[in-house]
Amino acid sequence: MSMNRCLPLLLLFLLSTACTSSDLSPEPSRSQPWTEEEITFPSGSNELYGILTKPNREGPYPAIAIISGSVSPTTGTRGGVSNQYHTDHARKLALNGFAVLRYDPPGVGQSSGEVGFESLEIRTDEALAAIQYLQSRPDIRPDRVGLHGNSQGGWVIGMAAAKNPQDVAFIISVSGAGVPAAEQQVFSIEAQSRAADFSEEDIVKAALIGRLLVDWQVSVPIYREKNEADAERLGIGPWTDFMSLVYEPGDTTPVEGLQQGIDILRSIREEPWTEFLLLEELYIPQLESIPPEQIETLRALTGPSLLVDPKDYLTNVSSPVLAFFGEEDLLQPSERSAALYEQYLTEAGNENFEIVVLPGVGHNISVTTQGYWSVLTDWLNGLDLG
Repeated sequence: MSMNRCLPLLLLFLLSTACTSSDLSPEPSRSQPWTEEEITFPSGSNELYGILTKPNREGPYPAIAIISGSVSPTTGTRGGVSNQYHTDHARKLALNGFAVLRYDPPGVGQSSGEVGFESLEIRTDEALAAIQYLQSRPDIRPDRVGLHGNSQGGWVIGMAAAKNPQDVAFIISVSGAGVPAAEQQVFSIEAQSRAADFSEEDIVKAALIGRLLVDWQVSVPIYREKNEADAERLGIGPWTDFMSLVYEPGDTTPVEGLQQGIDILRSIREEPWTEFLLLEELYIPQLESIPPEQIETLRALTGPSLLVDPKDYLTNVSSPVLAFFGEEDLLQPSERSAALYEQYLTEAGNENFEIVVLPGVGHNISVTTQGYWSVLTDWLNGLDLG
């Protein structure tokens, strides 16, 4: 998926302590200043496959587990060991003395399990499992293991740090929103539509459908009042039937409701104003692939994740935090997110955090982004973990 597009809401959450390992590069190579080792570690009922990149010197090393952004169910990928973003970070951080773990999500690559919807809570448990694996190794300093998360991974690492503060030595969030997923999604639809010079009426239409998609998944609607006001302003349209389905379904069964929703989305998929809803590319195919018997299960899984509020965990994060935001990010509200990070971490009594807003930068912050790598390495080098 192109980095300048938003992942549809339903697609945001893709579904013994001994670990085996084998060396990819068991001996230091003259051509590369790191070694890489294939590993596996348990997470729930799954065995996740990863690659541990280590400096070309004796340990024990401080370590970082890289937590990826949201999954793309159409390609079955979400970061993983082959992701260039993760590979670049792992190898460059190894040059700075860190061992770095990157791994495949369940059902991807050599990891067991099935590609599917994963709640933020399940992803958090995976991140903590990665931490525990690293801490179990004699070549890793167990008190120096942190998490790096980009995009949706920013939510995950914050939740992990709040849940197990004794295990997470520090977190580095890159383009991670400070607002709930539902709010982030609506923002991205409006921001991208506005950047594409859509008319204000078309922006209202797109945002209305986006909010209806949120309320279709949560148990208690959160946007009904706003949606009813915008629908009245726009007059009769496809949103009229969608609102009836979402707010007044009557005796409609889950299977019937799913098909009605698909039909509504099909009817508008060629409208120019739906471009950033990604209906034809992702949403409709994914909805069509849901087995009828799993409809309610998936709704119960995705709904709560949409309502997770960073306030609920960032206010409990005591470990050092470095958070990057791109000033021109169209997928999440950087200015608001940065302010909320500062507010919530201050409320937590956290005195060791740094928030960086990079000018002229969007959502995709990489190792080559001006200003990013120097700040990251300086911050890591200056960490005082006691």
